[in-house]
Amino acid sequence: MILHHCQEIGIINDRRYILCFNPQLFKDQCNSREERLSIFSNFINNLNKELTLAKKSRDEKVIQKKIDKQISKLKLNNYTGVSLKKKIIEAKTKKGDKKSIITYQAIITSANNKQKIAVEKLDGFWLLVTNHTEKEGVKYKLTLENAVKPYREKVIIESSFRDIKSFIKVSPVYVWTEKHVKAHFTICVLAHFLNRILTMRLHAKQGDLTIEIITHEKLYELLSDYEINKIHVNGKGTYGYKLTLLDNKAKEILERLNINKILKYNKTINNYKD
Repeated sequence: MILHHCQEIGIINDRRYILCFNPQLFKDQCNSREERLSIFSNFINNLNKELTLAKKSRDEKVIQKKIDKQISKLKLNNYTGVSLKKKIIEAKTKKGDKKSIITYQAIITSANNKQKIAVEKLDGFWLLVTNHTEKEGVKYKLTLENAVKPYREKVIIESSFRDIKSFIKVSPVYVWTEKHVKAHFTICVLAHFLNRILTMRLHAKQGDLTIEIITHEKLYELLSDYEINKIHVNGKGTYGYKLTLLDNKAKEILERLNINKILKYNKTINNYKD
């Protein structure tokens, strides 16, 4: 299977180059890009809400710098951009006088097709460079399959870590002891795995009311208004849980995620003794 997706490029400066294509890496990188674009869209929406409520005039360069930083963080430099549109809003001073405030609205723009195609063409590809160039006749001593095998899983793992950095705040990490660093890192990796599992379940089971929700980011956005509340009964030493009333969309999402058993909290309060 590996051989079907790999090809010898040749030897350059005593280094052997092998170009590989990994279908799973291709899917992961495409999904990662969609997730990052969704995160960026939410960032721009929140920024626009903030700018609309501005109490004083905003500096265009400061806003643009903030946007550029987010684009760079999400590694979308060659895939998307933003244009700023000036907007004049009216506000009142503390004395009640009217004043004009200069603010802006950010509009997401797409990179040109050539740039997008250039980015997408690299999805799923990775290059193996090795110094195992010895040959027996016309064939390499180290076969293509044996050269690629140790690195195949390594590439997938490294890709996952790049995805983690794109949407989980791994840094800055203000911990120094080995125990604390490992704990922080473990939490980040577990968060990544949970997000991947949720996304895979959404793709595996499509709904009718929530068919457009296919990423964990959009999932969290939908479920952010719902809570499980812990209720204490004073003097009784008991407590229970009550789930916020769910609409049909939320119920369908829980069904798609195969965690609809949680709906029992929507009907009754389960009591426990302390």
